[in-house]
Amino acid sequence: MPTNSKFDDLLVQLETGKWNFMFYIATGYWNMCLAPHILGMAFLAPQVDYYCVPPENGYTVTSYSFGLSGKNITSTDNCFYLTNSSGGGGFVKEGCTSWSYDNTTFTSTLTSQFDLVCSSEYLRATFSSIYMFGTFFGAPINGNLSDRLGRKTTLTVGTLIYFSLAIGSCWITVFYAILVVRFILGLLHPAILQSGYILALEVTEPKHRSVVGIMLSLPWAVGTMAWGGVAYLVREWHWLQLIITLPSFAMLPALWFLDESPRWLIVNGRFDRALRVLRKAARWNKTTLPSTEELTLLMRAIQKESTIAKEAARNGNCEALTCTQKISHCLRRLLILFRTPKLRLITVVLCFNFFMVAATFYGMSLNAINYSVDPFLYMVVGGLVEMPGYTLVAPIVGRLGRKWPNIVCFFISGTVIMALAFIPPGIYWLVMTLAMVGKMCISAAFQILYLYCMELFPTEVRLQGLGFTTMASRLGSMFSPFITDYLGPLYPSAPSLTFGIAAFLAGLSMLPLRETLGAKLPDTISDIETPRRHSCYRRENSCSDTEDELEMAKLRA
Repeated sequence: MPTNSKFDDLLVQLETGKWNFMFYIATGYWNMCLAPHILGMAFLAPQVDYYCVPPENGYTVTSYSFGLSGKNITSTDNCFYLTNSSGGGGFVKEGCTSWSYDNTTFTSTLTSQFDLVCSSEYLRATFSSIYMFGTFFGAPINGNLSDRLGRKTTLTVGTLIYFSLAIGSCWITVFYAILVVRFILGLLHPAILQSGYILALEVTEPKHRSVVGIMLSLPWAVGTMAWGGVAYLVREWHWLQLIITLPSFAMLPALWFLDESPRWLIVNGRFDRALRVLRKAARWNKTTLPSTEELTLLMRAIQKESTIAKEAARNGNCEALTCTQKISHCLRRLLILFRTPKLRLITVVLCFNFFMVAATFYGMSLNAINYSVDPFLYMVVGGLVEMPGYTLVAPIVGRLGRKWPNIVCFFISGTVIMALAFIPPGIYWLVMTLAMVGKMCISAAFQILYLYCMELFPTEVRLQGLGFTTMASRLGSMFSPFITDYLGPLYPSAPSLTFGIAAFLAGLSMLPLRETLGAKLPDTISDIETPRRHSCYRRENSCSDTEDELEMAKLRA
C-alpha cells in the first residue's frame, strides 16, 4: 500500500471549494438524468394484460369478457385461436396476429404499439438488455478513450450525443431502430457515468473522498424516484421519454466551465495545461500553491513513475513502429490490467464482484411484477431506500473502511432477498419490506464498490480498470430482465433465490482485497506493487531520493 501520493498532497493545499463543487454538481445531475433511461423497461415496455383477437372465422371455446366498445373479445388462448380446417374434419390451432390490450394502467407502451407479446415477448427483455449490451462494449472503449484523450473530452462528447439521441428516439416508429438507439445509448452510458465519477473524485482531497464518492450517487436515487413519479403522471410512452430527457440539457453549459483532470494531465506529461488548471483551482478556492518551478518538478516526478510514460519512452516515436510492433503495443496496453500480481488480483476479483452486484441490483429494480406490487410505488420506494443506503454508509466507510462494510451489506442483502422466496402469497407488506431492505443494502454495496474500485486502481489505468470491471457488471445486468421476465413467471421463487445467492457470492469474493481506508490515491502501477516509493539500499540504511525530489527539497530550502 502506498504511503505517499504527491498529487494528493497537492490537493490538500488546494483544499475544497467552489472549483471542486462544480464537478460534484454537474456529475451528480447527469447521474440523476441517466436513471430513467437504464430503468426504462419498467414503464416504457412493461408487461401488460392482452387478449387475442381472432379473425371472423375464428372459433373459441371460452369467452373472455374484456371491454372493447361494448363487445366481447373471445379467445381460447392469449396467443392462439381455433379455426375450421380446410377439409372440415376438425379445428386447427392458429397463431394470433392481433391483440387487444388492457390500457387501464398504461395508455400507450412499446409493448402495445409494437405487439411485444407471445412469440415477440422476448423483445421486451431485449429492450432492457440491449442497453446493458451497449455498456458492455462501451465500458472498455470509454476507459481506453478516457485514459488516452482525457476525462472531460470523453464526458463532453458522450453527454451531447447521449441526450440528443434520447430525445430523437421519441419519434422513431420502427422498433428495431429503437433497439439500435438503445444500444448506442448504452455504448455512451459509461462516458457520462464513469468519466464524470472519476473526474470528480480525482479532484477531491483525500479526507473528503469517502463522502464524495458515496454522495455522488444520491442523485441516482432521486432520478429513480422521479422516474416512478413522472411515469405515474404520464402514461403515454412518447411523452414520458421526452419529459424525462429534456431536463438533462439544463446542465450542458457546465461543460464549458469544467476542467480536465489535472491528475490525468500530469500522468500524460501535459504540464503546461495542468499548471493552468491548478492555478485556476487555487483562484476559485482562494488558496495558494508552490512556485511554478516546484510544481513542474513535482509533476515531472509523478509522470516519471507512470508505467504508460515508461512504455512511451521505450517505444519511442509511434509513427516509426512497424505494424507488428503497433499490434504488440496495443495488446500490451489492453492487457496492462493483468500485468502485475496485485493489479491482476484487483482486476479479477472486482470483475466477479461487479457481475454479481449488478445482477442483483437491476434484478431487484425490475422485479415488481413478480412481487405483485404497484410498479410506480415500487420504483419510488426503491429509489427512496437507496438514499439511506448511500447517506448512512458514507460515515461508516469513512470510519470503518470500504472492505468489511461492503461485505456486510452484501450478506444482509443476500439474506433478506432469499427470504422472499419463502414468503406465502398475499403478504404484500412483508414482501415489500424485505424487498426494500434488500434493495437498500445492495445499493449501498454497489456504491461502496465503485468507490473501492476507484481507490484500488492507479490513475494511469483507473478509467480502463473501471471500464473493464464494468463490462462484467453489464453481463450481470443483461441477464437480469430475462431472470425476472422469463424465469419468474415459471418459478416465482427463482429470481429471489438467484439474486440472493449472487449477493452472498459477491461478499465472499471481496475477502482477498486490501483495505484502502487512509491510503492515498495511487497514481502509478508501481504504487500498488511496492509498499514505499523510496528504496533503502545503502548500507547505512538511508533512503534514496529521486533527482526531482532532491531538487524540490533545495527549492523549499
